[in-house]
Amino acid sequence: MKKQIILGLLCCGCMLQAFGSPVDMMIGARGYGLGGAYVALANDPSAAYWNPSRLSQVRHISLMNSNWILQDVEGMNVNYANLTVPIKYVGTISGGWLINHASLEYGVLNDDNTVIMKSNSANEHRFSLSLGRQLFDELLIFRRTSVGLSINRYSFTTEFGNGAGLGFDVGVSTEFPYGLSFGFIARTLGAEFMGYLLDPELRWGIGYSQVIKEMHRITAGVDGLYKMNRDYQDEKSLEPARNNIKGFAGLEYALLNNGFEFAVRGGGNGMAWHNTLHNYTFTAGCGFKWLGYSLQYAFVGATDRDAALGYGHRISLILELDRLYLGQKGMTE
Repeated sequence: MKKQIILGLLCCGCMLQAFGSPVDMMIGARGYGLGGAYVALANDPSAAYWNPSRLSQVRHISLMNSNWILQDVEGMNVNYANLTVPIKYVGTISGGWLINHASLEYGVLNDDNTVIMKSNSANEHRFSLSLGRQLFDELLIFRRTSVGLSINRYSFTTEFGNGAGLGFDVGVSTEFPYGLSFGFIARTLGAEFMGYLLDPELRWGIGYSQVIKEMHRITAGVDGLYKMNRDYQDEKSLEPARNNIKGFAGLEYALLNNGFEFAVRGGGNGMAWHNTLHNYTFTAGCGFKWLGYSLQYAFVGATDRDAALGYGHRISLILELDRLYLGQKGMTE
């Protein structure tokens, strides 16, 4: 008589926990390349994930697609698509679809105690509807202060079971003189997934961006994250880490020339708990923008490749549809 061994359930359980937590996907190549320090800096459609209040910085109707390629993990593919539309007197509305497909392996134990490995596909979806709106342009030292809200619908399907859940994110951002900015987001508020109430995740960031002689732009960011009950393990005590703090930092240089922009960036992040540092992640990337086109690339590595799912690559394409339409119209007239 055959029995499914626990390995298969553990695989699916890990995927479920990873999605339901949820995993810090760091959507989009620019924020990814900055090491994840993007809560106060996001100004493209990926702001719907990083901090929905920053959607107020998106001035054009934009279509975004981003693909996460895991170099050392076979059978896993992560895609994100997003449509962002600014609406006068309302704010900027964004609809996003995050798709995560993975082929999971599990074992079947035969009567002779031999194990036959089989595979099963798991699919995760997160549908998001986000709104970012600027409250006021200037008040004392606060400039372009905005608030944002995302409503997220989760679903998970595999041969071992299906599930769904609902939650929302709330964000706020503001800018200060001298190119400084601040952002804060509370994720998975009131989120429930397959009967389990998920712990909120709090993330905050400080950004700096300055244009020099209209040709050079320097951008830097530092973020912090706090979340309870992650399933990470402390190296010293071998106990689950109940209170997790993670730090992110990134730096970018961009060359600007008559509507064309080329940028290089790098950064890193690391988890800290019980006074123990574990698995530093480093990132690098580049990208260009021209007219209504934006193509961005980022690479991520880690000191512990197993903990970080190995090396990864992120490619993002953003099309500012209204700018492209006006440009095509101008060429035909």
